[in-house]
Order: sequence, then structure tokens, then C-alpha cells
Amino acid sequence: MKRPGPRVTERTLEGPLLALMALISTARAETPDEILTKVRAANHVESSIETLQMSIYPKSGSAQVRQAELRTRRDGDTTKTYLKILSPSDVAGTQLLQIDNPGTSNDQQMLWLPAFKRVNMISGANRKGAFLGSDFSYEDLQIRDSASGGASSVVEDAPDHWTLETTLSDSSYTKIRTTIGKADLVLHKVEFFDANGVVKVLEVKKFEKDGAFSIPVETEMTNVARGTHTTLTITAHKLNVSKTDLPDDTFTQAYLSRG
Repeated sequence: MKRPGPRVTERTLEGPLLALMALISTARAETPDEILTKVRAANHVESSIETLQMSIYPKSGSAQVRQAELRTRRDGDTTKTYLKILSPSDVAGTQLLQIDNPGTSNDQQMLWLPAFKRVNMISGANRKGAFLGSDFSYEDLQIRDSASGGASSVVEDAPDHWTLETTLSDSSYTKIRTTIGKADLVLHKVEFFDANGVVKVLEVKKFEKDGAFSIPVETEMTNVARGTHTTLTITAHKLNVSKTDLPDDTFTQAYLSRG
């Protein structure tokens, strides 16, 4: 005689159903710090030498084009950047040295203008000034993360990206919104706000892969208020170069006067 099989009742299904619901309810969205940690780990480059083209587009007239070399080195949490303008002749020799110490107030920016043959420290209200007439202010060139401002939050968790919002202190901006791709873990857009709304938008227009790294080879900064924009194009790059190619004195004030 055939025995009847187990009865499939609501109670039979209750166990696995409740277990699944429990798993869903305990799934936790990632915090801004966790997201940024993943981004840094995926795109961590210790040092680089890049050739750049900066194109400044006014509301009318032709673009102003500058060629530059950018050298970057990370020592622990500190990022050191040296930028030298190579052409055209009226701005050639201009140099910018920047030392970023995230989470501290010990950042430094120094500008060498060959016409004056002296180093100017960029601080206070001068940080709002435009770098060589571009849509990038000196403040825009500094590294920002959740540690450099106030509270951060995830304002959008879409299938393909996160959008983080960070309030800023000691800044001409009240907050920034950063859009990060989930698949590539790179920055795609940064929106800069003041009390009246969005004033600037930074967008990465094109990436190229170099091994495991995603290189933002074309970036555009749009000044919404002025209706102008500036593009930065990386025309050549070397990643993780030796310390011989980037010695300590490259990132010193003394180097600016002879670089």
C-alpha cells in the first residue's frame, strides 16, 4: 500500500520563507566610508607621471590650450602633486605644488610664477581664485573625501551607481555630490553646491584601462553660473614609477624655483 507523501501546507513553507525574509531584512546598505574604501583599493596608484592638455572654453571665442606635466606621489595617507605648465610661452614655467593630508588642516598649495620669480602660498580667500583662468579653482584641485568635510550620506543607491553627499566646512561650497560607478568603482561625476544650488559640475567623459587601473583620460569642469567649461585630457601617462623618477625634492618649495 502506497504511503501518502508529506502534506504541503502553509506551515511547511513557513520555515524557508521566514529564513529568506530574515536574510533580506538584515542586508545592510554600505556606508560612505565603506564605498570610498573600496574605490581607493580598486584604483590605488602609488605614483604617476602624466602629460596633460588643458583646454579653456570661454562663452565666446577660441579655446585657450595649455600643455602641462603632472607628477604625483603618495606617501602613506599624504598625496603630493607637482604641476608644471609647458606651453604656451606666456604661462610656460608656472608651477603648482600641492600637499594633501586628508582629514587634517595641514594641506599646502604653493604657486611659482616665473615673471615674479617667487613662491606664493595659496590660502584663505585665494583658494577661490581660478587656476590660470580655467574653470578649476585652487580649491577644486585639492583632494576631498568624507573626512575633509562634515556628515556624508548615500543619497542614491541605484543598480549601477552610488551617489554620496558630503557637507563641507571651510569651503566656498556648502556640499558636494559624488557619483561612483558600481562596476568600475570610479568617480563619474562631482556636483558642487553653494547656498543657491549647483554652481559647478565635474564629469569624467572617457576612461582608458591600464592593466587593472581605470585612467580618467578626459575630464570636463563646467561652471554653471558662467556658462564656461574646461577640459583636462591625459595624453600620456606612466603609473607606479620608481622613486628615482620622483625624488623627495620634487615636492618641495625649493624645487619650484629651479624646476
